[in-house]
Amino acid sequence: MPNTQNNIQNNTLTSAPANPRNGAFSNTQMIKLLIIKDWQLMKKSLAAYMAGGVLVIGMMGMATPLMFNIGAVLMITLMIVIGARSSVELVVNEKKDQTLAFMMSLPITAQDYALAKLCSNLALYLVPWLLLVGGMLLVIVSTPIYHGVIPIVVLVSVFILLSYCSYLATALLTYSEGYTVTVMIITNLLLNGFILWILRMPEINQTLEAPTASWNSTSISMLLAGIAMIIGILVLTASLQKRKTSFL
Repeated sequence: MPNTQNNIQNNTLTSAPANPRNGAFSNTQMIKLLIIKDWQLMKKSLAAYMAGGVLVIGMMGMATPLMFNIGAVLMITLMIVIGARSSVELVVNEKKDQTLAFMMSLPITAQDYALAKLCSNLALYLVPWLLLVGGMLLVIVSTPIYHGVIPIVVLVSVFILLSYCSYLATALLTYSEGYTVTVMIITNLLLNGFILWILRMPEINQTLEAPTASWNSTSISMLLAGIAMIIGILVLTASLQKRKTSFL
């Protein structure tokens, strides 16, 4: 962290800060530096997570029911861990570790900081999420695994993304470890219920062993509802963050 802080300080000395009253996107240089700082903090962890993801995808690629199911459970766990690690370490811990006090000394506004945090966390999660989900889908379409499981894989993955956005929003708006962890626990419990719920739906259960992905009105409606909720949470979070006048 000290090296990263020094890099940010050195860069701020070479460029004049933008007028904080000119809008949320006026201080793009500092926002960019804050995003790079978060990337530097997480890049080794992300590399390790992605290596684990490759191993899990290889396990699923064995195309046996047992290995695919074990791989699916491990993949769900991995996606949850990535989200939990980034939201806690990059948002909540900055207040606990007094890093937020350092940020307050930089030529940035609370809006700049909030925007940088939202962008960096989304990027740091969406990239591995897309790669992991894409890897799972590639395994399914390139092996004898029933393609009928594709809708449930997509729906569960979108639910995990929705869960991540929920506790990321909590972390950004409260900086509270207690609230953030509580939301994590609730969403993880809801995930288990969600999986059981959709598995018992006749419209989905009856097509799991189909040779092709069967998207019906039920699965499509659930997918669109999940996407709409994700967008709604992010828009609301960005709107509330935009109104911030202080870092705390």
